[in-house]
Amino acid sequence: MRVNKKVAATVSALAMTTGLLAMSAAAPASAADGCNTNVVSGTAAAATGAKGQFFELRYNGRGDNTCAWGRVTNGAIGMHVWVDRSSNGGRTWEPQLGLRRVDAGTSVHTEAWRDRNGQVMRACGDSGDGTAITCTAWW
Repeated sequence: MRVNKKVAATVSALAMTTGLLAMSAAAPASAADGCNTNVVSGTAAAATGAKGQFFELRYNGRGDNTCAWGRVTNGAIGMHVWVDRSSNGGRTWEPQLGLRRVDAGTSVHTEAWRDRNGQVMRACGDSGDGTAITCTAWW
């Protein structure tokens, strides 16, 4: 049986993408808390990655109604961004919430996550699989 390599590669990529989307949808915490990225109050923290990409922790709201998300700009295809959230000042944390990959263009952002009860958050990312991780300060 002869298989068209382009078709096989496309089907394989689609299966992997579908699996990744299903995994990200099953995260224990989610933006279903009433958070969204529609309105930006500001950028809480920022850091520059190894290849000049810019990672930001953006937010909206106040107090227990604050939502935050990570964003990468000036990036390239294959770079990632996510949010870490901690309830003990960053000693331990929930890692890689809302992990996103730049698939086209130079920018992508995570979904928004609730920041309440003294939790702190930071945005992190990399220059692609297996590269050094850059994180903003905790906020």
